[in-house]
Amino acid sequence: MSVRSLAAGLALTLLAAVAAGCGIEPYCLACTDPTLDAFGSFDAGLTDAPDAGPIDAFFAPIDTSACIPVGEEVCNENDDDCDGTMDEGFDLTSNPEHCGGCGRACRFPNVDVTCVASECELGDCLPGFVDLDTAPGCEHRCDVFPTTTEQCNGLDDDCDGEVDEPADLPAPPDDLCRSTPGTPCASTVAICTNRAGVTTWFCDYPSGVEFDPIVPNGIVLDETRCDGFDGDCDGLEDEVFADLGASCDNGARGACRDAGTVVCDATDVTRTTCDLTALPDPTPGAPSTELCNGIDDDCDGTVDNSDPGDPARIRDDLVHVVRGGRDFWIYRHEASRPDASATLGGVSSARSCSRAGVQPWTRVAYDDAQAACAAAGFRLCTSAEWQSACEGASATTYPYGASYAPMSCNGADRAESPAIATTGAIPLCVSTEGALDLSGNVKEWTADARGTSAAGDPIYVVRGGSYDSPALGLTCQTDLSRATDDTLLGTLGFRCCSSTAP
Repeated sequence: MSVRSLAAGLALTLLAAVAAGCGIEPYCLACTDPTLDAFGSFDAGLTDAPDAGPIDAFFAPIDTSACIPVGEEVCNENDDDCDGTMDEGFDLTSNPEHCGGCGRACRFPNVDVTCVASECELGDCLPGFVDLDTAPGCEHRCDVFPTTTEQCNGLDDDCDGEVDEPADLPAPPDDLCRSTPGTPCASTVAICTNRAGVTTWFCDYPSGVEFDPIVPNGIVLDETRCDGFDGDCDGLEDEVFADLGASCDNGARGACRDAGTVVCDATDVTRTTCDLTALPDPTPGAPSTELCNGIDDDCDGTVDNSDPGDPARIRDDLVHVVRGGRDFWIYRHEASRPDASATLGGVSSARSCSRAGVQPWTRVAYDDAQAACAAAGFRLCTSAEWQSACEGASATTYPYGASYAPMSCNGADRAESPAIATTGAIPLCVSTEGALDLSGNVKEWTADARGTSAAGDPIYVVRGGSYDSPALGLTCQTDLSRATDDTLLGTLGFRCCSSTAP
């Protein structure tokens, strides 16, 4: 094999090794390679072979300095088009994308930018933006554009970076708030603030004024709270509650009723209540036995119950008399008015009463006396009944006995200045069954008619005498006293009887 052939084979072997990743250097002829064992060492004599060529030239290194084009020229400090000039066509002194150097772009937010003498120069902000800090660019976007004067709206209208600054705001509307003189709203002013997510002018009403805070004016048309305060600033307090100050009561009747005055409810300001402590009334009592006193003692709604069929009917103070075939009940006391007292005769004519310690009912005509008895469920006593009750079983001349005793009853001989006494005031003037004042004090109508007057008026027997009658006029048997039915005397009263048990 010739040296040339061997060199060619060796070259192919080396190329294959390089291609396979072998690290054998192309100029290392002393490297061990199993494929060359048959040829031995080629260290000596190869250059002396007659057919050998310039072996160094065969293994010469590749020229890596050659330019390889990659495309059009770009500004990157490389000769991309291999024309011997880098970055041609790029003006680094005025191009804002490469100002003073490749890739040195003049880019700042929301502003016009130019490149002058390789330096970035900022121009005007873009429409709707302003520069509010030291950093380059216009970073603040205006809330309103075109800008305008500042308004109370939660926006930066003048694009100065501040919202609703008081110094720049116009005056609030003059008629927005209610400011009636002499009311809690007199000094009310409007303020620019945000309520419920809305910024505008709101009235800053003082505490106690009723208003909706999220409505600019907001004040109520009519008050809703009863609190003694002019909540709607109209000059009136609690005018919606028309019953304030009116009389009221606890809803009970008769003696159980407690009166008061309507006031604001302290626990619920939306309503009124009855203040039972507002009037100096006595504390109401519990239901009690009905008395003939002009008061609904049992609190059933009926004053001085007189209906015999009513279980709550007054148990009038009567005595039972049985004598000479007569069986009846008669008032223990001379009849009195329901509202009579120890000093006053009263004015009520609702019914008659049999009650101790009050002024007897006088100046009463026959028909009125009869009606007063009927209203109580009774009738006027007959003359015979009256006499039976007065003289007793022993038919005494006086209710207290057979002989006249000036101090036992209220007659003309009892005192230097005779006057009507309260019913039952003289205990000695009592009949066998316990009826008092049948002799003296005031005369008493009976149901017995004895003729008519010249004018045609009935005449009735009057029994018992009065405080100004002498001894003869005070007996149980005297029946000579007469009066026409329309007679009204301060010394004439009456007493009631009943044929049935009360």
